Amino acid sequence: MRLKILAVFVILALSCSTGLKPSGEENILYKNIEKHIITLSSDRFAGRMPTTPSEKITVDYIADQMKEIGLEPAANGSYFQEVPILAVNSRISNTLDFETPKGPIKLQKLVDYVSFSRRVENELSLDQSELVFAGFGITAPEYNRDDFQGMDLTGKTILVFVNDPGYGTSESYFKGNTMTYYGRWTYKFEEAARRGANGCIIVHETGQAGYPWNVVANNGETTKLYLKPKNGYKDRCAFEGWISKSAAEQLFSACGMSFEQAKSMAVEKDFKPQLLPVKVSGKIFNQFETKSSANVCGLIRGSKYPDEVVVYTAHWDHLGIGTKVNGDSIYNGATDNASAVAWMLEMARAFKTAKPVERSVLFLSVTCEESGLLGSGYYAEHPFFPMSKTVAVINTDVLLFLGKFKDVMITGSGQSELDSWVEKEAVKQGRYLAPDPNPENGMFFRSDQFPFVKQGVPAIYAKGYVDAEKYGKEKTLQVVNRYWKETYHTPSDEYHPERDDLNGVLEDAKLLYQVGTDLANSREWPAWNKDSEFRAIREQSRN
Repeated sequence: MRLKILAVFVILALSCSTGLKPSGEENILYKNIEKHIITLSSDRFAGRMPTTPSEKITVDYIADQMKEIGLEPAANGSYFQEVPILAVNSRISNTLDFETPKGPIKLQKLVDYVSFSRRVENELSLDQSELVFAGFGITAPEYNRDDFQGMDLTGKTILVFVNDPGYGTSESYFKGNTMTYYGRWTYKFEEAARRGANGCIIVHETGQAGYPWNVVANNGETTKLYLKPKNGYKDRCAFEGWISKSAAEQLFSACGMSFEQAKSMAVEKDFKPQLLPVKVSGKIFNQFETKSSANVCGLIRGSKYPDEVVVYTAHWDHLGIGTKVNGDSIYNGATDNASAVAWMLEMARAFKTAKPVERSVLFLSVTCEESGLLGSGYYAEHPFFPMSKTVAVINTDVLLFLGKFKDVMITGSGQSELDSWVEKEAVKQGRYLAPDPNPENGMFFRSDQFPFVKQGVPAIYAKGYVDAEKYGKEKTLQVVNRYWKETYHTPSDEYHPERDDLNGVLEDAKLLYQVGTDLANSREWPAWNKDSEFRAIREQSRN
């Protein structure tokens, strides 16, 4: 016994004399994760709505924690990166009017159609605009797909289907039911603008979009936040919007074809755009206000390659105070996304307790994710490290309090070599990789890693999700589905210590800490897979 005690003292003495630190993972603690979640999701933080008084106490709390951990302020000596915001309040005309060969069709606002515009103009309109059916609105060279075929769209409005032509068809075309970036509605508006269109209208379908029509309608005449533009968004379409499936059925019928016929045409690999015998008219009335929000950012500078960086992201914002549900109007956002901020802060503390890493590691808690990834988008456009020097981004969002998971679900699996980096550490925890159970929802394109991805940076978005130890796979998916229906984006997204189990959050933190450590101490640059739509961007930026 004396010899064992002596041996322990010798090891400790050697560690102190050589400056060695522990690996860090063992210093990721349940109590610290819980403390951050309890604090950030408390009523005092009033739902963490950007540009409201609750923003200051939120970002100050995160910055104070970064300072206490010992992170270097990353934004020119500050923990705050200012994000300029444009708030747009819109009213839309009561009807969106179509002149068709079979007479007028008047779509009712919020019931049949929704429209909006970010252009800095008080009044925008479609006035007898020609309507072009442009399939899925996609230009994808790697799939030999061009839904525009050189058609001049100047002054015209395009009508397109949501998602991409792989959905519900063959796995060999695009990625089958797994949504590609070309299927995202944001891409379709961007591509329409690049093509010179004045308007873009997307046909909504619940399965293909990943959410029902009421989600679109509820976002109708609301205040929308965008990054403040330099050019007044003159490069965007004047008129962006959605119509319901039933409205599209009326419209196609008036043009002499069924909805199913139009969809079959759009799916064809040699689809060609069609100028429909239709004119469309509608109006949008906008009011604008300039605001400011902040990303919170702390840095550990690399010991050998400080100009190369691994980035961790977790958005701090939520929905603030809103409609009362069962007498409660504070949307606390415990899972979304106090959980991930706590996850990130505790990993940052682990990095500081471990031996120095060779590459830099940036911890970025971003604003306005709920408004369209604005904080991460602003950072990607104004980075502290060039995107070509950004090794990878590790993001998470909506960590559920269901205890340990047997799986690690990778959102966007199959996109890059990072899957194998995650799998290596998952196996050490006795876990297995699981595919996204709902790949058609395109979640890889809907969280804060995506602005990095658009600039070619490989990303990890991974967490336990489909196989909780205490439930099993079937019951876990039932519990998760109930969460999305009853808890997500409601005032009931709260933390209850007596009910909730953070051991899964803890295990995910340890896993992705190890992945980040591996990347930060490596000379490798994980690549996109050959069939990824982002591979060419990375290869160009790294050359």
